[in-house]
Amino acid sequence: MAVDYFDFYEIPKNFYIDEGALKSKFLIKSKQFHPDFFVNDDEKYADAMEQTSLNNQAFKVLSKFNSRLEYILKSHGLLKESKNEIPQDFLAEMMDINEVIMDLQFDCDQEKVKQVKSDTQSISTNLDSQIKSLTLQFDQLEMDSSNEGEVILDQIKNIYLKQKYVLRLQESLDKFAPL
Repeated sequence: MAVDYFDFYEIPKNFYIDEGALKSKFLIKSKQFHPDFFVNDDEKYADAMEQTSLNNQAFKVLSKFNSRLEYILKSHGLLKESKNEIPQDFLAEMMDINEVIMDLQFDCDQEKVKQVKSDTQSISTNLDSQIKSLTLQFDQLEMDSSNEGEVILDQIKNIYLKQKYVLRLQESLDKFAPL
């Protein structure tokens, strides 16, 4: 059974956490499970290595907002390998930008590049704002509001997938038209 990283550090399962407290708990566990303390006992040494690995991975995931967001969505079963569908209405909106990017790959017009970069940055900023609002709303919920929480998490997942899509557009554009 996989260990829940929030439980491992005994912190609330929120998008916004006390990052100072997280780092403090990480350092305490780093010292507590340091393998050098157990070199004379093979069993305890192996356990310490496992706990150290878990501590490092948990800290890596929870210390950054985007990886924490992805972790929370996965822990609720909302992100699955190859079954993440970007909302169709968003894809329809992105069709024009995709067409312009494809055209720019063959005929690089710097003014159009600037406009597309500005457009995608504007979309990205808007999505960031939506994520922030929804994640704050989720963190404010009482744990007994699970139905409302699931609705919010589903909205967060959709925006997260849109963000990933826009990021791929921006990366594609940067590959052939860096400014």
